Amino acid sequence: MSLGSIMNIGVSGLMTAQDQLHVVSDNIANLNTPGYIRKVSHQTSVVTAGVGMGVQSGQVTLAADKFLQAATLKASSISAQSDTSYELLDQMQAQFGDITDTNNLFGQASSVLSSMAQLGEDPTSSASRQEAISYVSGFLSEAGRISTKIQTIRGDADTRIASAVTSVNDLLVSIRDLNGSISGAAVSGTDTTGAQTTQMSYIDQLSKLVDVRVTQEANGGVTVRTQSGTVLVSGASAATLAYTPATSVDASTSFGPITLTGVNNETRDFADSLASGEIKGLLDIRDKTSVAINDQLNEYVTQFSNQLNAAHNASSAVPAPTSLTGKNTSLTEEEAITGFQGETNIVTLDSSGNITHKMTLTFDTDGSGNGSYLMDGVAGTFSASSFVSDINAGLGGAATLDFTNGKMSLTSGGTDGVAVVDSPANTATSTVPSNKLGQGFSQFFGLNDLVTSDVPTNFKTGLTGSSAHGFTAGDTISFAIKSATGATVANVQYAIPAGATTMTDLVTGAGGLNDTTTGLGRYGTFALDGNGQLTFTGFGNPANTLGVTSDTTSRNGTGASFTQFFGLADSAGNAANHLTVATRIENNVANLSLAQVNLNAATGVSALAGGDGSGGLAMAAIGTQSTTFNAAGLNAGGTSTLERYGSDLAGQVGNLAATAKTTKESNASLLDEATSRRSSQEGVNLDEELIHLTTYQQAYSAAGRLVQAAKDMYDVLLNMM
Repeated sequence: MSLGSIMNIGVSGLMTAQDQLHVVSDNIANLNTPGYIRKVSHQTSVVTAGVGMGVQSGQVTLAADKFLQAATLKASSISAQSDTSYELLDQMQAQFGDITDTNNLFGQASSVLSSMAQLGEDPTSSASRQEAISYVSGFLSEAGRISTKIQTIRGDADTRIASAVTSVNDLLVSIRDLNGSISGAAVSGTDTTGAQTTQMSYIDQLSKLVDVRVTQEANGGVTVRTQSGTVLVSGASAATLAYTPATSVDASTSFGPITLTGVNNETRDFADSLASGEIKGLLDIRDKTSVAINDQLNEYVTQFSNQLNAAHNASSAVPAPTSLTGKNTSLTEEEAITGFQGETNIVTLDSSGNITHKMTLTFDTDGSGNGSYLMDGVAGTFSASSFVSDINAGLGGAATLDFTNGKMSLTSGGTDGVAVVDSPANTATSTVPSNKLGQGFSQFFGLNDLVTSDVPTNFKTGLTGSSAHGFTAGDTISFAIKSATGATVANVQYAIPAGATTMTDLVTGAGGLNDTTTGLGRYGTFALDGNGQLTFTGFGNPANTLGVTSDTTSRNGTGASFTQFFGLADSAGNAANHLTVATRIENNVANLSLAQVNLNAATGVSALAGGDGSGGLAMAAIGTQSTTFNAAGLNAGGTSTLERYGSDLAGQVGNLAATAKTTKESNASLLDEATSRRSSQEGVNLDEELIHLTTYQQAYSAAGRLVQAAKDMYDVLLNMM
């Protein structure tokens, strides 16, 4: 071997050791730098004609373990999702307050019932009446406040989704750009570790927002996909997300899709590609958990109000008011009367509470709405199609019944007061109180409601297939069909067909809701049940859900929209924000109905006494009475009591928050463990680097000695000449 070769071997050793020392120096300098991945130096032998000719530095790489990276990315995504879920659930639970706090929603409900019981014992106390009204108003306001706050939280989640989408786009662009830098450096043989470390930090940040998995490419770049396989970055291409947050949010808001434009310019709803991450957590809270809590809250406060109204409608103020005006049912007169059975009474009472006139109405048992009446001993008949005129003819001016734009009203013909009183059940005479869809005559029309609403709260309409649907041809409803993941399956602009007149036409006829061409028949099925409640059952497992983005309809021109009338697209979730104490009662507590009319009072004996508090006691008893609840949120519905239902609601919200907290802590522990294992592989170990430092220093020294030896031999040879 020549002296030149020996010199070259020594010089190559010096240069390689110097490169290795530089790598060690970088590692030690970044000992405490977050996200820094340890560099690993490599060297290769230089062999010429089978003879070793020294060493050379190889490509510097990162001490990355793809399996530990994948585990950390997955744990990071799941942890971020659970963090987000707990944060928002904790906010919602806080709105309900401590269960021991008498000022929380359920404590206020108890105060309502207690105040009514007190009024039952002392119905003449104006102060007690005012206090009871205040408690009812406070309870309704608190329910509305919580429902509004839940919508605010949903709105915040929606805004955060938009912000997260922007962050995802920025990260994808950065990862894509670094792919080019890394590939170029790899081709030229320069150090790529700095760019790779930066790129990995971007991927780590991305994993908190969406679930990702990474594939290392031969050219040094990466391909980034979601866990479901959707490509986000590939080579020099990156997907782009687009999302427009809702301008305002309520229970019936239908949110737009997160649109992904892929690396090949294909478009899809990104929600279907998400398995975990912050965006997934925000979507789940916004579209599922918060909706379930709000639905159950609204079912609770709606049924509470319904039961108060049932007891209040069965009672009367003293003296009886000269007129009663009901709510807008959005029904025609015939539709409203059809379905009633049993017996009710229209009575007029003088200022002393004596009955001056009584009309007893007995509806036929077939539910046709037809029947007979007995007015002060004079018999007559009525039909559903001409109910108001038939009854007014029988009343003979003692009082006047009116039904205009869906509202029933009853007005005295003079100075007497009026009341509508159902006959008590009597097995001996086969008498039953009037009833339609579980409500008495006065309650069905809201003639003496304590709690009122400007939107429907009961969606058992009583309509049948042969009933007129009542909507104007050409008016439109914009439906949004959502998958179980919240992704938009389709948007359908539906117009009320000109040829449809009945509910059967509207639901199953040509051009109807179930039409597969113009309707929603490709995505699910509408059905009208025996109570006149319209429901949508989506296809798929889990099933598609229904949203409504706009609705220009109005039933019979003055009634509720199609969505409101049938309670579709979670419009029932807005009920709590519309429930208030009746203005006539809030303005004058004397109109609070605490007495009950004695239909069997003898002539000259007061049938309505000021000291009677039986109406108040009836309202106080609603908490422990069996009530039928609709399926809502986490509750499957069925028979329960208001007290039990409220307790279940509080417990379920608490359990959701507690479970979310446990999940958050568990996932945080898993993330810590995954991060720790990854750090032990990728992080800088000072002891290990000191060993490398010593090794490379010795290698440098040995190479230097080889160079020195070659120099000395050159010197000897030169001196010999």
